[in-house]
Amino acid sequence: MTDLPVPLLSRACRIFLALSYPGGTDAIPAIKRPYLAIAPDQPLGPLLAPPVCQALPAVGGGIRGYAFRLGSSTYPHLKLQAVCAADGRWVFAVDTHDVLRLPPGNPDTEGLALLQTANRRLKEEIERAWEADGLLTLNALLRRAVALQDAPGSPSSPEAAGGR
Repeated sequence: MTDLPVPLLSRACRIFLALSYPGGTDAIPAIKRPYLAIAPDQPLGPLLAPPVCQALPAVGGGIRGYAFRLGSSTYPHLKLQAVCAADGRWVFAVDTHDVLRLPPGNPDTEGLALLQTANRRLKEEIERAWEADGLLTLNALLRRAVALQDAPGSPSSPEAAGGR
């Protein structure tokens, strides 16, 4: 796997942290502040160390990417994920890490639903900001794939299937 380019990681982290901690630098936990201002020539190795970063294993061994537990001002488990696609491009996503089902009648159900809604909105905001900055997101990759599939002349386009 190709190493994650430090300039890409820098841009992704800066945007993620700025939107996740609207209170500014002082609101960011000290252990995560180094990710706010990553120099383009900074070595990658120290940024990939636990407890903030964990490697994402690839099927069959190796590493397919990284998850950075950067959190937010309201939820410490929010993660920035960077995954290397088959073509070598790096794809960024926010993992809200909040998929949880509570038993019916649990008194925390309403609070969890509010947290999940806030996390989803923050995820969407961060990913839109990444795309505006030229970073590739999973949603953008999926939109491109659908657009190619629907393009005239594509074997799976509606025209080829006899539709429209």
